[in-house]
Amino acid sequence: MAFLGEAVVGKICEMAVEMAVQKLTDEAKLLLEFSNDFSWLNDNLTNVRGFLQDADQQSPHNEGAKQWLEKVRVISLLAEDICEECATESMYGNDAQACSPSYNQWIFRYRIGRKIRDIKERMRYIIEDVNKLKLLREVFPASDVSPSTSHSVERKKSYLLPSVHSVGIESKVDDMLRLLDNNASPIIAVVGMGGIGKSYLLQHVFNNVKERYDKSIWLSFSQSYSISMLQCDIASHLALGQQIRSEGISHERAAELIHENLKGKRYLAVLDDVWETREDLLCKLGLLTGDNGHSKILVSTRNKEVCTILDAHMYELQCLSEKESWSLFCFYAFKGNKVSNHQLEKVGRDILKQCGNLPLAIKMVAASLPKTTMPRDWEAKLHRLKEVVVTDDDRQIMPILRLSYFSLPACLKACFAYLSFFPKVEQINCEYLVYLWIGEGFIPAGENQWDAAWDCINKLANLCLLQVWEQYEDRQGFRLTNYCRTHDLLNDLAITISKENKCIFSVDEACKGENGDCCRILLGMKDVNDTQISERRPVWLRALSLSQNSRITCIPGNIFTAMRGLRVLELSGTGISTLPQSLRKMKLLKVLNLNDTKIEKVPECVRHLKSLLFLALPQRCNKLPVWINEVKCLQHLDCKAVARMPKGISKLIALRTLRSHWLDLSSEDDRFMRTEDFVNITQLQELCLDVKDMDSRIEGEILALLVKMRRLTIRNSTAKELKLPKKMMAMKDLESLVVLKFAVESWICDMANLRELELMCCGGSHYLELQTMSNLVRLELSGNHNCKELPKAFGQQGGFMRLRFFKIDWFNELEEFPELEEGSMTCLEEFYLCNCRKVKKVGVG
Repeated sequence: MAFLGEAVVGKICEMAVEMAVQKLTDEAKLLLEFSNDFSWLNDNLTNVRGFLQDADQQSPHNEGAKQWLEKVRVISLLAEDICEECATESMYGNDAQACSPSYNQWIFRYRIGRKIRDIKERMRYIIEDVNKLKLLREVFPASDVSPSTSHSVERKKSYLLPSVHSVGIESKVDDMLRLLDNNASPIIAVVGMGGIGKSYLLQHVFNNVKERYDKSIWLSFSQSYSISMLQCDIASHLALGQQIRSEGISHERAAELIHENLKGKRYLAVLDDVWETREDLLCKLGLLTGDNGHSKILVSTRNKEVCTILDAHMYELQCLSEKESWSLFCFYAFKGNKVSNHQLEKVGRDILKQCGNLPLAIKMVAASLPKTTMPRDWEAKLHRLKEVVVTDDDRQIMPILRLSYFSLPACLKACFAYLSFFPKVEQINCEYLVYLWIGEGFIPAGENQWDAAWDCINKLANLCLLQVWEQYEDRQGFRLTNYCRTHDLLNDLAITISKENKCIFSVDEACKGENGDCCRILLGMKDVNDTQISERRPVWLRALSLSQNSRITCIPGNIFTAMRGLRVLELSGTGISTLPQSLRKMKLLKVLNLNDTKIEKVPECVRHLKSLLFLALPQRCNKLPVWINEVKCLQHLDCKAVARMPKGISKLIALRTLRSHWLDLSSEDDRFMRTEDFVNITQLQELCLDVKDMDSRIEGEILALLVKMRRLTIRNSTAKELKLPKKMMAMKDLESLVVLKFAVESWICDMANLRELELMCCGGSHYLELQTMSNLVRLELSGNHNCKELPKAFGQQGGFMRLRFFKIDWFNELEEFPELEEGSMTCLEEFYLCNCRKVKKVGVG
């Protein structure tokens, strides 16, 4: 028996040794075959992405196929995380392909190798099972709608697209202006179905008359609006932001403050897209029209009951006439050209009938048609549209919009659906939108990544899925800005599509345990408080937005522990004063927005965010830490309150935007950035620079290096007069230039791409040829106490051909403005002559 026992023990030991050897062999393979496995993952991830994009071109209806695709997407997300983590480690010295890795690199390889092996079989199953792929192609038949091939606008010349075409708007604006002049109706409501152009009409009216009022306020509602958020919006128009947002203020007190501020003033308020309301709505908002007979409230709504409740005069907006509809259709389908092909015109008119004379539907369908002269290329679209019937019910337009969505290429689908990231009432900064797209991986990495992202904006705008315009609000050192927004119905569509793709938009859903596989939690402007923030940690979360929720004052300490794949964290407008240390584990985080929070010091955890591209800091934060140079991937740094940069900032060689107050390089302290440090950050495209006792060094060491600059503000703070350096002409892409207290010479007129120019207290011969600047859209001249007469060439035919905004301010000796000849300033929309007391004659009509 003893012998048998020893034999058993011996056999067990032998088996244990064999298992150990096998285990060590397998573990060694993880390390030795890492390069091959990683290459396999990278190559096949491309195949899986291609398959998903192909599937996304269709509209799946089979539930089993949907579940199968969802599994594919999960595997794709895991593979993307692995590839990005390897890329991040490689950038920071842990090169996965290094010949002699360090101990830490071996550990990294082992950990990643296990993950790759874990998904390798599942990926191989997806790629090699041809029968599955064929089955899916049967479930998703080839689309009969061709992807759009719309032309984009070259971004180097302009971010802007052609203005939105409108028909029949003039007579409707005139109707509204007559109603406004009628003092008997303080509240006017524009009523009509979704997509008919209510908001568009009110925008025209608002822009026409806002200068007549002491205060003008635009409020965008939603189906589930928040009184507190609307009060905050009103407060921002009245400079009451701090008082209204202060902790603990009641709705009643906020309404009192608004009413007190408006009392005795003549104001115009627009309440856009009011779905439903209560009799006390205006009282809760502090908008009472009984104080005087001159204040007006304009409302747009789809619900006639709103007019009754608010006791408003109703202006019912009708659909377009057949002639107006065809004019609008031709503009977007034929780019305004005359239709020479009668067969194509016949199909086009049949398509138009399916759009129900709704402007939004017409623009969407016409813009998505293939650019062709062959009628059969449009007949497929007509066939699909005939399945859609448009009635007075707003919901019936959604199939038309959805049809246009499904005709998009896969990349544009993802970009469009991402518009749901922003609350419906919010204007979208195009630059920020681009960073979000890049951060989420929608735009392939590469040298032309930025151009590709802006091209997506152009294409979406050309397809009428997005409206882009220039914003000219005063911003220190940052004037020429592009904003965009979508129609309410398109925003609804983006939200619907995002929900289908595991996005959450409500607090209740976010707190449910079964939603652990969601990819985005978007709670912007949902009036969320601290107790509603869940510590549940969805593994696949890519984006978390809590923006504009001022009642959030604290983020749970371990909320980020398992969110290793988080790419976007949007916390702007919250009441937080610090960030939890668990954020340091977010090695794949690309976008961190802390603007308008209570954070006063850059949190230490930011130091460990190796992949961070975008960082926006609040005004309270007036100092940058010396370790900021360790965030090496940073491209956008918004630190408006910081004047002196730490010396290490020069190591951020990828930096494109340095948005500071007035950058001061005059310090002799070695801890701060100096002129010579610019030699490394030549990718900068935006800068606000204060010149203090630097004169010739500016030309030789800074401005001559920044050849990629797009927006520049430069101020002379010295006691002596300095000339603006001619070497600035190397900035071929410069679009916005603000100059303070420099002598400016005529060579500035040769900067062909300049779209915005502001000259403040500037001497020299800089006025003589400004009218020849063919791309100039905005011009401001101020602070000249010697100029008695502007050049007569300003008013000559062919001058300022694209100028839309012209302002002259504090010209104390100016006596006359040149008369305009016919053909001069043909695009001028706004002209301001301020603080010019001697002017007796103005020739601007």
